[in-house]
Amino acid sequence: MLAESMKCFRFDKNVPRFTTAVLAAVNKSNQKNVTRTFFSSKSVERDKSVLYNSNELVVPSLDHTRIQPKDRRAIPIISPSEQFSASLSLALEKAYGEELERLSIYFPAGLKLDRYLKARNLPLEGVHLRRKEELIKNILSEEYDNEGEVDQQSFIAEQQRTDDYNKRKQQLEKIHLNKWVPITYDKTCSLAYLLARSSAEYAVLESILTDIKNQEPDFSVKSFFDYGSGVGTGYWATNHVFGNIPEVYCVDSSSDMNDLAKNIILKGEGNVPLPFGVSFRLHTPSTTSLKYNLVMSAFSLMEKKSAVARLETIHNLWERVEENGCLVVVEFGTNAGFQIISEIRDYIIKVGGEEMDIIAPCPHKSACPRYENDNIPCNFMVKYRMFDIDFFKKSMVHNERFSYIVIKKGKRSNTSLPRLVEEPIRTKTHFICRLCTQRGTLQEVKCDKRIDNELYQFCKTKHWGEEFPVELVYPK
Repeated sequence: MLAESMKCFRFDKNVPRFTTAVLAAVNKSNQKNVTRTFFSSKSVERDKSVLYNSNELVVPSLDHTRIQPKDRRAIPIISPSEQFSASLSLALEKAYGEELERLSIYFPAGLKLDRYLKARNLPLEGVHLRRKEELIKNILSEEYDNEGEVDQQSFIAEQQRTDDYNKRKQQLEKIHLNKWVPITYDKTCSLAYLLARSSAEYAVLESILTDIKNQEPDFSVKSFFDYGSGVGTGYWATNHVFGNIPEVYCVDSSSDMNDLAKNIILKGEGNVPLPFGVSFRLHTPSTTSLKYNLVMSAFSLMEKKSAVARLETIHNLWERVEENGCLVVVEFGTNAGFQIISEIRDYIIKVGGEEMDIIAPCPHKSACPRYENDNIPCNFMVKYRMFDIDFFKKSMVHNERFSYIVIKKGKRSNTSLPRLVEEPIRTKTHFICRLCTQRGTLQEVKCDKRIDNELYQFCKTKHWGEEFPVELVYPK
């Protein structure tokens, strides 16, 4: 009944081929064409009474050597850094003084834009688009090409009939086709986006970058390439986590977005050069000879009109990552966002081969079990507050869901650990933890207070999306 009442869409997992090297890498894996169905409704949640991999009773034991010190049990609430908030406040006052009175209008518009972005579907392509177009054609043929109906309605003027036909066609296209249009960010739209989205994006990026820092203690950011930099959220988050960055290269196709990002960095001061090493461009450089040890694309690939365009961009970004550098890709925690992350994951695994490792969130390089076997996206949640400026109420806490992947061009420092794919469920005597494991499976484990009280107490400090430092003992 649930499947019948909800709209679904299907997509291919085939990865496009671009170069001879890519073709050779793809040909190494003889995988069959796999299709996957996701519910397009945002309200679908997994039935948590169904156990993951219930045929294997796995026994967890705490790995004391991999426990990270933690100050609080609660889920951390992330706010934009003091530097970011102070710079934004000065920029709004000095460079956008005329816009201050309209912030109460821009913010609701930004929230509306946020809802629209999260509701977007990827455009249909290839055989799936042709099937939908054929379906629309057949429906129109049945409704308007029936000779009997034409005779009965011969009194209708030809022009009226044409208008009815076009109107019906538009209705069917709206129902059956995922109409996709790129978003143009002008000055007004950029300010609305800044107010409604930047705090959430900052919190997401800070949590991801902090995870990288914990897992790769020797990793430091000396050069940073930010594709789709927007209002500069990636710049501020990276500076906060890794300290001052000598070289920053930001690319965004919107000149108004770039102007806003530069004004925030300069604190609204006009006719002042950007800090040494920081540059903004409208287009990606044609050459990939310059390498960066951190390359990021955050909430940008939804603006590409096809899977080929998305993977061409990812191929270009991967070429810019230097040895032992990291590629970070983040998208909304929706079905469409998870599809993009899944495409990227499959593609880089095939292209990178043995010379790459996934830092987060996956503890393995096998096929994604949630992509293959589940009906909801693999996403994570962060809690955040808005900017510390007078316009916002400081006490309000918001949630943001996101999907992401961090890939290192080289081998990771430590072995991977299972990761919590849902918030642990607590009862009086035990925790139920749902994990993605090194075996490439989703596994349900029970941490019983009566069997291992230390592990039970430790579960109180762990949350959705974090690594779970346990060794899993499987039945023989």
